[in-house]
Parts: sequence; structure tokens; C-alpha cells
Amino acid sequence: MDDLGIKKIFIGVLVLAALLSGCSSTPSYGNLPETLSVRILPNASKQFIYRVGLTPEMDRKANIRRGPSRPPGERDYEKLKARAGFVVAATGYCRDGFLKLDYRLSNYVQWLRGECRDGASAEDMQAFGDKTSLPLNNLPEE
Repeated sequence: MDDLGIKKIFIGVLVLAALLSGCSSTPSYGNLPETLSVRILPNASKQFIYRVGLTPEMDRKANIRRGPSRPPGERDYEKLKARAGFVVAATGYCRDGFLKLDYRLSNYVQWLRGECRDGASAEDMQAFGDKTSLPLNNLPEE
């Protein structure tokens, strides 16, 4: 094999390693505010809204200068879905994953509304029944 072939293989391996390392952990949003609103319905279904980002009012108050922004796309949706899955599992709200009911991607805020695949147990009713939101500041490391 000549030097050019070896270089192509080496570059291919580096690109593959970079792609795989980017997929190895649950994405995080850094310092952007995250909230998890929860609600247990009378039929014991557990619904939630996971929200991340600044509201337009918060953005104006922060007076942050940014370059041109791109509209959110498929990668943003996949990141939002993965992070929502991590958050509802880490808080203990959804034990068996969730179904996506609705979502929104914008430059200011992204949210996903979902329903847990598992119904509310007696323990869930006691732990989450009277809450409307769950704290996200003490989540374990991803």
C-alpha cells in the first residue's frame, strides 16, 4: 500500500473516532436554563414538559450579542430528545422511557412534551403527585 492509501485510511479512522466520541454521552446545554414540568393525570399517566433555553424576555435582558443564527434543525431535535430522555430517567420520573407527544424548536427555547411509558405507581403518586416541577440542579454526571 502506498503512502497516499495509508494517509486516507488514517484520516478515515480519525473522522470515525471523532464521530463516535461525539455520540458517546448524553448532550448537555451548558449554562442554559432547563426545567422539567410534571403532571400525573387521574388515569395514572405521567406527562411532562422538558424545556431548555432563554425566553425572548430573558434574552433581551441579558443583552447578549450573537452572530447570525441558523434555524434549528434535525440535530437540534435529536439533542433535545436525548437530553429529555436523560433528564426524566435521572430524576426518576420515567422508568421505562417516554413517548414524544409534541415539541418545539426555536432560537430562544426548545421544549418537548412527553408521556412516560410506565404509569404512576403508588410510590410515584407519593413522590411526584403534588409537584409541578422537578429540580434539575442535582442531576448526576452524564
